[in-house]
Amino acid sequence: MKKLFAMMITAAILAACSNDEPKEPIESTEPVEDTAPVEQASDEVENGLKADTVEHEYAAFADDQVPVNSKVKFLGTVTAVNEGTLTVQNKTDKSSNEIIYVKDIRLGERTDILEDFDVSVYGTYEGKDDEDVPVIKGIFIDVD
Repeated sequence: MKKLFAMMITAAILAACSNDEPKEPIESTEPVEDTAPVEQASDEVENGLKADTVEHEYAAFADDQVPVNSKVKFLGTVTAVNEGTLTVQNKTDKSSNEIIYVKDIRLGERTDILEDFDVSVYGTYEGKDDEDVPVIKGIFIDVD
């Protein structure tokens, strides 16, 4: 019984000792740095993501030498634009039927990309589709 009574007194004392004094805001005497423009920060992110990519030719995609979900770069010429998907032909051999589909999910500037534009595609390799055509998720697509 004495323990119960001692615990009740302790709880009452702790409740009475709460710190209800209002706190004043603390003002810093250090100068506030201006934040960098969003454009500069996005350029740094874009350059960082592009730097991590590895450039591949069409043959590497066709022969399954490129791991799925790897960061890739592909140079080519747009041969068709269809509902957010670009058909890009290998830049080094325009006479062949070597095409790659690029899903346009650009994070950067959204410039219109038309047929016959030479492009540099930076993105993630998704593997081949049902038609055995390599597919890249294009995060950055630069018109050359």
